[in-house]
Amino acid sequence: MEIKDDILSIADDYETFFIDLYGVLFDGISFYKRALAALEALKAKGKKIILLSNSTQVSDEAKAGYSRKGMIQGLHYDEFITSGEFLYHIIKDCPEEFSRIMKKKCDSVKCIFMGNNGVFEKTHVRKVDIYEADFLYIGIPRASYGAVRIDDVWDCGGNKVNIEDVLESDWNKLQDSQGRRGFEEFTILLNNSLRLDKTLVVANPDIFALSSLNDSQNCGAIITQGAIAAYYEKLGGKVVYFGKPYAGIFEYAHQIANSKGPAVMVGDTPWTDISGANANGIDSALVTSTGIANEFIRRMDSSFSIEERFKALCEKITPKMTKLSVETWPTHFICRFSSS
Repeated sequence: MEIKDDILSIADDYETFFIDLYGVLFDGISFYKRALAALEALKAKGKKIILLSNSTQVSDEAKAGYSRKGMIQGLHYDEFITSGEFLYHIIKDCPEEFSRIMKKKCDSVKCIFMGNNGVFEKTHVRKVDIYEADFLYIGIPRASYGAVRIDDVWDCGGNKVNIEDVLESDWNKLQDSQGRRGFEEFTILLNNSLRLDKTLVVANPDIFALSSLNDSQNCGAIITQGAIAAYYEKLGGKVVYFGKPYAGIFEYAHQIANSKGPAVMVGDTPWTDISGANANGIDSALVTSTGIANEFIRRMDSSFSIEERFKALCEKITPKMTKLSVETWPTHFICRFSSS
């Protein structure tokens, strides 16, 4: 097993680079050191760069936000595709396809389940109450007191719960480090949805994200939409996903890229970035020193070799984080996107 230094070590092998954002280029507060310079270097080599994110923002919002932070379309990348944009595209431009996916004609929605409804602006979708809704949309999941930690969770017996075991636990018996039962709050909403037989629509299949806490450099893992959806499925609910690792967004990205040469997906999460690429015939590169992969690797027993830790990540932890039976071993291991 070889861990290469940075993205430039494989640059000559590919024409198109699909690149995740959080954990690869960006840490939630700022860009990793020289990440933007590495993007410029790829562009200088004539490579096509498609940012492919599970953000629920539409692409124009994402572009504007990151432009203010210094990442400029044309200079650093060619296109920015979010899962929110993909969902927006399906609803607005392909309503028959959306109804087919949902297995019913959809012309109404309860947009606010947890979070915002920006993806539905300028579409035929309207907000109704839960009883009338064709489906429910999961925005950013926040309990009444804010984001819910998934890396500092305890059961009712006072036992620490590993991140990879949170989805298999009874959320009514969990609490996070703030001592409040955000998990229980989520469960109440999910049980109500289940009782009414509502399908959940998810535009961010990520289980959790690394986020700054209390506006500081201290980062922690918080629940995101994929965790809510996975738990709803555990309860017996129906979920429709848009975003990595599912095929639709990769097909859409290929259409936007309009590239016929070899392509690689660069990400930090085995069960979304890597499994999605592998399932869709794209080479994959896992960034190991930042983001989600690193969050797990650094928690493992340091007496294990790096090969043993990566094997545990791909073969023992990943199956707990996804229902897809897809190979999660990447084509390449890369230490970080850009060497310092």
